[in-house]
Amino acid sequence: MANFVEPQTPGSEPPPQSSGSGNGCLWGCLIAGGLFIGSILCAGFGGYWFLSNQIAKYTSDTPVQLPTVEYSEEELAKLDARVESFRDKLDAGETPEEDLILTADDINALISSNEDLKGKVYVKIENDQVEGDVSFPLDKLPMGKGRYFNGSATFNVSMDGGVLIVTVDQAEVNGEPVPEQFMEGMRQENLAKDVYKDPDNARFMSRFEDIRVEGDKFILRVKRGGEGGVKTNPMMESGEETSSEPEASDVTPEGDASQEDASQEDGASEAETTEAASE
Repeated sequence: MANFVEPQTPGSEPPPQSSGSGNGCLWGCLIAGGLFIGSILCAGFGGYWFLSNQIAKYTSDTPVQLPTVEYSEEELAKLDARVESFRDKLDAGETPEEDLILTADDINALISSNEDLKGKVYVKIENDQVEGDVSFPLDKLPMGKGRYFNGSATFNVSMDGGVLIVTVDQAEVNGEPVPEQFMEGMRQENLAKDVYKDPDNARFMSRFEDIRVEGDKFILRVKRGGEGGVKTNPMMESGEETSSEPEASDVTPEGDASQEDASQEDGASEAETTEAASE
């Protein structure tokens, strides 16, 4: 599986950049309720509370005990193979035959398979929304030693005009609702906008026709020919489009073709006349 990176919190070291054909972007989408939510809550809301000098009120000296989902080795292997097959086909410039559909249990099982995230992030998917709970130690932050950031938020996930849109709906920090004046601004922000700052990620995301939450499932659908999307072609993605127009040498002008046909008919008539005379 992909190597998950602990979310960056204010004052912490930035995570290493992912490499490959947008794989980091894909995994960020797959666990949008995991690392993505953790990053947003810690870096966004957490930073707000620290700047407001309300550390004691909005952090805790104990972590929240979050649920975990652990699949059997066989179940995890099947899930792993399904996700890897989807990713490998995208990496190879191919189009997966089926959408990648994940439940909250699937995502939580992937999270639990990483020791750095297990017990720190938990995802729920219901009513077309993703809800994420996080509980992270803040030892790396000034005045954060021995404190924990415990937060939760509900997100809307969709694509609009081929652009991934992730917006926050509601949020709590340490059991306290985030003030509405702060939430009003946050709701206007596309929390996935930074995905497109990396050209590789932007190109990778262009492969998708739709990424959305539907009911209790997280769905990733790539573009396919004949389904309103454009069939994936690595050459066209790189801008090296091939022309469908025939070569000039392959086209016979209409006038020349008519003259050629008339010439053949005249030749046939002369042959018939000669044959009749010889008889």
